Amino acid sequence: MSDVDDLEDFFAAARANPPQVSADLQARVLADAEAHMPKAPRQPWHQALWQLLGGAAGLSGLATAAAVGVWVGVAPPEGMPDLAGQFVTGTWETETSDLTAADTGSEFGGFGWDMEES
Repeated sequence: MSDVDDLEDFFAAARANPPQVSADLQARVLADAEAHMPKAPRQPWHQALWQLLGGAAGLSGLATAAAVGVWVGVAPPEGMPDLAGQFVTGTWETETSDLTAADTGSEFGGFGWDMEES
């Protein structure tokens, strides 16, 4: 048991006086480390943006999605509401179903949509 206490005293003494690295050695180590670091050239902002978007493949997908979005927004398919046309003309109408309770075959008239009809 005394060997453990002697060893602990030795470690306590070492912790009390930690070795100091000279400023000259520290400067030389840091200079050597900086010399071995790779120097990456700075890219112009447009090349960084090009890489961020994924190059030609990413930019072509983005352009296609934007073109389809504009196309569907201006000339929507038959089943979609024409929001751009309503915005330009200033008419905000909702389409109602022409079905009545007799057409749907239930007394609820298509889940209550017949209540919107005048």
